[in-house]
Amino acid sequence: MINLSHEILNEALSFSMEFGENWLVPINKRLSKIYPGLSNKELDNCDLICKQVNKIANSYVYDNPILTDQKYSFVNFEQFEIFINAQFDWISTKNLTHLYSQSCYYASK
Repeated sequence: MINLSHEILNEALSFSMEFGENWLVPINKRLSKIYPGLSNKELDNCDLICKQVNKIANSYVYDNPILTDQKYSFVNFEQFEIFINAQFDWISTKNLTHLYSQSCYYASK
């Protein structure tokens, strides 16, 4: 049985944020190709964790707008990074940057 290492979780999170043909497609099948030793339960757990991360990140950006010069903007990256890292310290810098960008995109819609 393979533990859900930071590497596996980051790969899963990266899959969960894909646009294009894989947008909103469950990550299990793609993740199992890279980590064939993962059980269905572990794959489901990765998917659940990624959904949780995305939901929390998106909500944080959406729920914390900043008013400057009569215009709204997004919480800055540093604040976002502190908030997310306090809950999910395993997220890579690359994924954290992508997560922030995607959360800002969704908050603007």
